[in-house]
Amino acid sequence: MSKTARNADESQDELKLLYLKLLKVFYEKPNHKQASAVAEELEKVAAARPGFQDSIKGEEVRSLLAEVRGDLNSAARSREAEIRKILELHALSANTPGWPHVLRQYDYSDISDRLDLLAALYDKQGDEDRAIATLQESKQWCQSHQIAFDGQDLLDELLEHRGSAGRSKRRETA
Repeated sequence: MSKTARNADESQDELKLLYLKLLKVFYEKPNHKQASAVAEELEKVAAARPGFQDSIKGEEVRSLLAEVRGDLNSAARSREAEIRKILELHALSANTPGWPHVLRQYDYSDISDRLDLLAALYDKQGDEDRAIATLQESKQWCQSHQIAFDGQDLLDELLEHRGSAGRSKRRETA
C-alpha cells in the first residue's frame, strides 16, 4: 500500500472515530463543552479531505457541526442537502449493477431517519408545522417502502402539542 493510500485510510478512520465520538458526547451523554472540542477537531479533519465537503457524509457532518454550534438553520439546510443527495444517488443507481452497493450504503430507512432528524431540527427552531409535515413525509416514505417508521413518538407528541395549543387559543378567544 502506498503512503498516500495509507494516509487516506488513516484520515478516514480518524474522521469516523471523531464523528462517532461527537454523536456520543452530543446526543447520548450530552456534554456541550466536550462536544464543542470534538466538533472543532472533526471540522479540521474533514476540511483536510478533498471532496469530502461535497459528499453525502460531508453534509451529514456539516449538519451535526452546525447543530452543536446552535446554528439550527444551517443544520437544517445541510440535512436537507444530505437527503437530496441520497435521493439523487438512488435515482441515478436504481436498476443498475451498482444498486445493491448503494443500498448497503444508504437504504430506504436512511432516508426516513434523515427526515426524522430534519423534523427534530425544525421543531427545535419552533416550526412545528414543518416538523409535522416532515414526519408525515417520513411516515409515508416508510409505508411506500414497507419499512418501520421510527418517528411516530415525535409525531404523536407534536400533534398532541398542536391540539392542546389550539384548545388553549380557543379558550382564550371565547
